[in-house]
Amino acid sequence: MKTNKAVTVLVYALLTIISFIMIYPFLWMLFGSFKTNQDLIQNPLSLLPEKWVLSGWQGIMTLSGNSLWHYFKNSIIIAVGSTLIVVLATSLGGYALYRKKDLPGFRLIESSFTVSLMYPAVLLLIPLYVMVVQLKLYGTGNFWGIILASSTGAWGAALPFFLFRNFFQSLPYELIEAATIDGASEFQIFFKVVTPVMYPVFTTATLISFLSSWGLWLPVLMLSKDMSTYNMAAMLVNLNSDLGVDLSMTAALSTAISLPVVLVFLITQRKVMDGIAAGSVKG
Repeated sequence: MKTNKAVTVLVYALLTIISFIMIYPFLWMLFGSFKTNQDLIQNPLSLLPEKWVLSGWQGIMTLSGNSLWHYFKNSIIIAVGSTLIVVLATSLGGYALYRKKDLPGFRLIESSFTVSLMYPAVLLLIPLYVMVVQLKLYGTGNFWGIILASSTGAWGAALPFFLFRNFFQSLPYELIEAATIDGASEFQIFFKVVTPVMYPVFTTATLISFLSSWGLWLPVLMLSKDMSTYNMAAMLVNLNSDLGVDLSMTAALSTAISLPVVLVFLITQRKVMDGIAAGSVKG
């Protein structure tokens, strides 16, 4: 009995140490935003600042002539826009593959999502840039090119697609046949019969897509004509220049970028897991 208790204590102690190691970089970033640059350089591994200052936060309130709210709003526009496109396209694509498995070209589409998981997304920048320019979606204040590029498989659409595909593979086909006999169209079947059942998958795919698109900066830098369409992640990259790096401002902006997605994940993770469990029982 004592041996089991000692093992339990040892396991919890080990897990506590591992958890602290995993969370330490985030805590360092959070507390580093309240340090001076001199403190960050002289005491790089210390967690708490010697003197609490707000210079880093004050410095990011206005970046390149625009307020922090401007870049936060751009991040919302890009993340929400790409998430809506990804979830709608991948759910409809997964449903189409489920309903018409033998149509020519469908397996090629499915295989392309698999390849996109292994394909370096950076190699698609030039083709995406050419397509965005040809479609006349490149210009001052134009978010459409960035949103469409962020919605491609290379930037995060592949995983939601496989979530929907795996769900449809476990969906009883009798459910679809019953709706078809009742005279429902394909869109009625999808939106009125299938969608309520796959709510947990919708929630999970939405969360994954939003989290992956929130921190995208490379397509934003590539497809922005000026800083009017920069999001916060792009501005974080822009802080690093030939003149050097302001560590305090970098930590503050990194914290400002991270906090929203951390809060979204903490709020929704239980709902997502409970929804998946409920969906599996219904299926």
